[in-house]
Amino acid sequence: MIFDNDMAIDDWAALLYLLHHPEADVKAITISASGESRCEPALRNTLSLLDLPGGVPEIPVACGDDYPLDGYFVFPEPWRKDSDTLSGVELPASKRRASSQHAVEVIHQTLQSAEEDVTIVATGPLTNIAQWLERYPEDAKRVAALIIMGGTVDAPGNIIVPNFTDGHPNTTAEWNIYIDPVAADRVLAADIPTVLVGLDVTNAVRVTEMVAKQFKAVAATDSARFWSQVLDRNDWFIASGEYYFWDTLAALIAVDSSLCQGDKKALGVAIAVTDDPWWPTSDKVMPARRWDGQARSHLDATSAGTLVENDQYPRVTVCRETNPGTVFYEFRVRLNSSRR
Repeated sequence: MIFDNDMAIDDWAALLYLLHHPEADVKAITISASGESRCEPALRNTLSLLDLPGGVPEIPVACGDDYPLDGYFVFPEPWRKDSDTLSGVELPASKRRASSQHAVEVIHQTLQSAEEDVTIVATGPLTNIAQWLERYPEDAKRVAALIIMGGTVDAPGNIIVPNFTDGHPNTTAEWNIYIDPVAADRVLAADIPTVLVGLDVTNAVRVTEMVAKQFKAVAATDSARFWSQVLDRNDWFIASGEYYFWDTLAALIAVDSSLCQGDKKALGVAIAVTDDPWWPTSDKVMPARRWDGQARSHLDATSAGTLVENDQYPRVTVCRETNPGTVFYEFRVRLNSSRR
């Protein structure tokens, strides 16, 4: 597997789950730095997390670009700070070293050297994945499946969060797709077996006080004890009813496809340019030139990231149902077991 993520709270859980699972052979970890966590702290935190399960071999860890392919959208600053600091939970500095290569090159080299087809689990904005597909389109045939945490088809969007984004005009998008809708549209247009783990299914796996209590009661490994501390630091998040196992569910589905029951849809992403940007979720100092040298545009916040049917695109699997009890039980058991 390749784990492409933005090192937010549920990515920590997702990564530890994959590292503990005997059937998940993580070959590379790439950081979508256009997402919640910034590059340097994301690298540092990833390396420390790799030490927790014990016996994890050296794995390439690399960052991609700091900004989306187009637009000026960013996650709220308090969320980015929390991601950068592991919610204030301290871990020993790792002796591991991050790769000096760009994430796209690490993805390409991992696929080229793999002895079998690779599953990519993408749980942040799809900036790295879109750039990799554009630079190395021939790699697509080496991908067994692309598991994306992002989007929503029929469930309401999650851009409006009380006390953080009140008054936001977007009611139909999910954050990962909203941040870089251009990248998401390019990825959905690619001919890769894709599974969309969006809000239609992640809304079923809310992390409640009972879920947290059950986990903390049995925490026995370094990984589990770390996650218990994260739960304690985020008791306010859990109490708000706004915390779900978004990225973690995607990781579980990557290992066990039976946890995704759904249907097929051909989907693209709404993208519109505007002269009237929504400033509260825009970065005013983002470079005016995009990664490809072209002028960066302001995107219409009202519609950006909304999934729309597009019969010119390949159909993807849209997860609709899962088994929450199995999901939380499997996560709890796995983090409290040895790696092998």
